[in-house]
Amino acid sequence: MKGSVICPICGESDQVEKVSTVYLLGIGLKRRISEDKAQAAPASINPLYLGMPAEELRELSRKLAPPSAGKLGFTRPVHPDVFVLTFSLILPFFLFGIYTSQRNVLLPMLVFLAVFAAWYVWKRKSMIARYERQQNERQDAEKRTKHGVENWLKLYYCLKDDGVFEKGSQEVTPTINIAHLLNRS
Repeated sequence: MKGSVICPICGESDQVEKVSTVYLLGIGLKRRISEDKAQAAPASINPLYLGMPAEELRELSRKLAPPSAGKLGFTRPVHPDVFVLTFSLILPFFLFGIYTSQRNVLLPMLVFLAVFAAWYVWKRKSMIARYERQQNERQDAEKRTKHGVENWLKLYYCLKDDGVFEKGSQEVTPTINIAHLLNRS
């Protein structure tokens, strides 16, 4: 049993476990431990949590889940200049193909490209500003998530008091308010 971390409310350590361990048990580590007959359960895991019903442990695991960055886009935003440069490198091949097969379409295509180039020059500043804003938002979200995970890894859970706390802290936060602890500085 754990004896090193004591709950600030009940003053006991027999029902205290790291939040990360409880989370891992809830998402399937308990099943893997029980399926592996050759290896005994790690001594560092509180047997009280290993004996919990699976559904109860899964529900607790959901409450104690680590912070997530949310849904990330499938692709990263591309700088507008990189997009235009790539298009410009490919463009001569298409223009040559048009020149050799459909010369009558070449002049309208060149006019279209000139209009596109003028539009890009006109809108470039706002497109780059939007790109930089998206990059900053993405970096800020990554920093917040990293900071939240660092805080999450320091937390302990007391089953008796249904609260989370940091080792050595005198405050216990109810499990439903775990986000408050994850987002603090």
